[in-house]
Amino acid sequence: MERKIINSITMASVVLTILCGVVLYLCPNLHTSAMEQQVAMTNGVSMGESVLGLIRANTEMTQQSPLEAEEHPVMHHLRMQIPDNVNIQHISFINNYLYNTILIKVPGLGNTYFYDYPMIGSCNHIVDMTYGSANNVGLIEITLDNVYELTYTYDDKYMYIDFVNPRDVYDYIVVVDAGHGGIDVGCSHSGVLEKQLTLSIVQKMKEYFDQDNHRIGVYYTRLDDSDMALAQRVGLANQLEADLFLSVHINSTASGRTSSIHGTEVMYRVSDTTGQSKAFAQNCLQALLDGIGSKSRGVVAGDEIKIVRTAEMPVALVEVGYITNKEELQLMQTEEYQDRAAEALYHAVVQTLTEKEE
Repeated sequence: MERKIINSITMASVVLTILCGVVLYLCPNLHTSAMEQQVAMTNGVSMGESVLGLIRANTEMTQQSPLEAEEHPVMHHLRMQIPDNVNIQHISFINNYLYNTILIKVPGLGNTYFYDYPMIGSCNHIVDMTYGSANNVGLIEITLDNVYELTYTYDDKYMYIDFVNPRDVYDYIVVVDAGHGGIDVGCSHSGVLEKQLTLSIVQKMKEYFDQDNHRIGVYYTRLDDSDMALAQRVGLANQLEADLFLSVHINSTASGRTSSIHGTEVMYRVSDTTGQSKAFAQNCLQALLDGIGSKSRGVVAGDEIKIVRTAEMPVALVEVGYITNKEELQLMQTEEYQDRAAEALYHAVVQTLTEKEE
């Protein structure tokens, strides 16, 4: 009898072993998945891992708990718990409008943050959210379905984050494009690159808009030496349904050689039958003539240029001066000249928006 029991146990063990082997053979990721789940609960999420599923699960649990839901109602798009060791003043936000992403940097967060401090929220605008920690700095990247302004409030324990339509924040929306950038240097002469000059002028324009008391939301295609496609530049303006799109460039002769040709010209979209694009271009031209004292080369048709042709709002592409003209090249490299050009273009934008009200 005892021998039969032993034989039965042995046979069952053999069968179980065979079954396990078959399951692992047919489902090779089963063991790995179980181990990864255990590691995740122990070590937290890995760098760049999606945590959107965790947030949705946390939110459902909160909503199912009457006490929790009453104590912490989900009234914002996201509710983020702040650990005691985190100084809320050190949290930074980077809104990358071109890619519809928002990066939140939180010093003091480790890999297990999303398990130790469950985030909750509900927002149809969120496409994905990833998290990771490097050098004890938590990196939360949120991908949205459109361009939004981020607003937040906080109390002793939580930060409440919302994504707001720019039209609900600003009276006007303007997109300013510093031509070229990155590997696309634009035209060049005597070691000077167009991308450097346009960036300097736009950076100075930002200083004027930052001090402006009008409710103008200004979005920049670049404020550093970034490289991006033309479709991204005009795409940002179209996506925002901007009131104006201004692109800043520097001109050159076709040959690229030093020439006596000089002056300022502005391109506009002829196919804009409302005439608003041409009016915007004329304002930019006149402001620059008055501001930097350059020669007028007029407003010209720019429909052959993609960002002009495909813009769905009044657009002006400004050629401030000629990089191939010795005198203008020297002037355009000076801080004073760049500042005067920036101020002139700032006033042209404000003037055009003011005229739209009349």
